[in-house]
Amino acid sequence: MKTSPPILVSTITSCFRMKRYLQKFLEELPKQTFFDRLELVLDHNEPDEEEIGWVREFQKKYPGRIKHFINQKVVPLDVSWNKCIKESSGKYLTTWNVDDLRTPNSIELQCNELEKDPSVGLVYGNFRIVRVFGSTEGRLIECSHYPKTELTRSFIVGPFFMFRKSLCEKAGYFDEQLIQGGDFDLAVRLAFHTKGACVTELLGYFLNEGKGLSTNPNSKQPLDRVTIELRYGIYDKIDYSLVPKSAITHNIPNVLEFGQWVPVSKYVPDYAKVLEERKKMWFNKGMNAYTVRRIFMTRQIWNLLKPYAKKTVRAFKK
Repeated sequence: MKTSPPILVSTITSCFRMKRYLQKFLEELPKQTFFDRLELVLDHNEPDEEEIGWVREFQKKYPGRIKHFINQKVVPLDVSWNKCIKESSGKYLTTWNVDDLRTPNSIELQCNELEKDPSVGLVYGNFRIVRVFGSTEGRLIECSHYPKTELTRSFIVGPFFMFRKSLCEKAGYFDEQLIQGGDFDLAVRLAFHTKGACVTELLGYFLNEGKGLSTNPNSKQPLDRVTIELRYGIYDKIDYSLVPKSAITHNIPNVLEFGQWVPVSKYVPDYAKVLEERKKMWFNKGMNAYTVRRIFMTRQIWNLLKPYAKKTVRAFKK
């Protein structure tokens, strides 16, 4: 009897209110050229019976390809992602949301980069932003255009990054206090410990309907982003108007993992030195840029209000 090869790659996949995408997602999964070495770790929040049925049908057809966990009550995204990591079997982990679709060879392309160079621990690549699920037309994001130095300063890895599971011992896990910036935060910490490699081929299609956690108009992403920028000394990119709220709502020096607080300094080598050096390089630049933006915004507002102010003054004089 032929035995299946061992799992090499596990996905980090959380699902909540994704019924409209789930069937298509499951249909696309076996099309991966690396399917025989791939494991989908699906943390499923508040699924209905039909969704559970689809997954069970898939499991019968493709035994051993899905680890399915059901939460009767929804849990935060980063809690869900951390559970996926803990329950995974693969040597490598990759992010893959149910409403995003990958190109058939994307998993294999990324895995090959990790297999051929032990010094590389983080692999990412180009993707398209689409407005309709299943579409292949949209704005191309070429991650290869960004310098590798941005890996600890910006979220350039996109929605389909892959990394060595062993790095979690050094870089930690997703920060469960963050609502919409956990992937950015972990990617920065990973980059402090390993080399990154960019795949120039297209990896997939990121859905932006304006309804997701990070894409809807009421997104908490700006506040999470400022928290991350403060945490890692990315002072030249901070929106300083959000700093007071970030300091109140977030525990910036600590990461929340599996319900326990862990100092960021555990996961960033020479953390105090990193912050001090980055402060010297970027703090004044960031404050100057923020001041200019505020002045410009004030002038814009005044230009909009000036006609009404003049009318009010003339009316008062009469």
